[in-house]
Amino acid sequence: MFVPNICFAQPAGNPMQTHLDCLVCFMRQALAAARLGSVDPALHRKVIDETGRMLADLDLEKSPPENAVFLYRLIADLTGNSDPFVGLKRESNEFALSMRDQISNTIVGASDPLRAALRFAACGNIIDYAAQHSFDAAVTMAECGSQSFVLDDYPRLLEKLEHADQEKTKILYLADNCGELVFDSLLIGELQRLGCVVTLAVRGAPVINDATMDDVHACGLDTLCRVIDNGTDCPGTPLADCSDIFQQAFADADVILSKGMGNFETLSDVSAPLFFLFTVKCMRVASYLHKATGKNAKEIAGSGEMVFVAQNTLLPG
Repeated sequence: MFVPNICFAQPAGNPMQTHLDCLVCFMRQALAAARLGSVDPALHRKVIDETGRMLADLDLEKSPPENAVFLYRLIADLTGNSDPFVGLKRESNEFALSMRDQISNTIVGASDPLRAALRFAACGNIIDYAAQHSFDAAVTMAECGSQSFVLDDYPRLLEKLEHADQEKTKILYLADNCGELVFDSLLIGELQRLGCVVTLAVRGAPVINDATMDDVHACGLDTLCRVIDNGTDCPGTPLADCSDIFQQAFADADVILSKGMGNFETLSDVSAPLFFLFTVKCMRVASYLHKATGKNAKEIAGSGEMVFVAQNTLLPG
């Protein structure tokens, strides 16, 4: 098995481990997925009962996405439905595609197209059916132009690109959810316009509403850039469980753009040229960011705030 030359730093008391609050969220997700996967109330009750038993045995030292693997495999086994979110994923893709041309025109007309593309990609991350809170994606996208990043390492990204030979700068783009994948493609287009070589990575199998190769095909992104999957059904990027091809791409990248909270939670302790781009939809993630950056709770409340933060901001040195 390929082993990348990456340092796995484990901060003491890493809050990206599974917390007791996460167990409540898992139970809520289980019921929602069960109702999507079946109309049988008795089966819904069975899913809840079995989820309770599973939660009692979870390894709380693992990240929430790593533990979510067991939850969604259990739900698939009990309901006989391996992709209960397929209808919602289709709707999300259609919604995003309906807005693509309008947003693309806005990006092209912006004084800084790359920054505008980053903002729209971050806003798109609000499309998340596993989040602690629900948000109106249409409203969020409509207001995107006026929203600011509460953590903003855009200057660090520019510095990274300026100090590299842009014709050879290799960027690995870690996708999160379907729907927002369309907005990711606009950001990828801007990076390519700057001469970067981009590889897009999606999940290896369906889990929640995370993007897979099926969504790449559905959104017509097959020819956008090189596309790979990470070889896992985890709603995140647990490197040790990813495919050799993915691990090689991760190790070779000059810049890794990581979308979404699931990727953040599973990569928060990895020393690599990472930039995290997501909306904060969870109090545990908000708490981690408070401690790592010195921001106060009012600035990052877990209410959909946009962040673009470099790993070396969170793990200095």
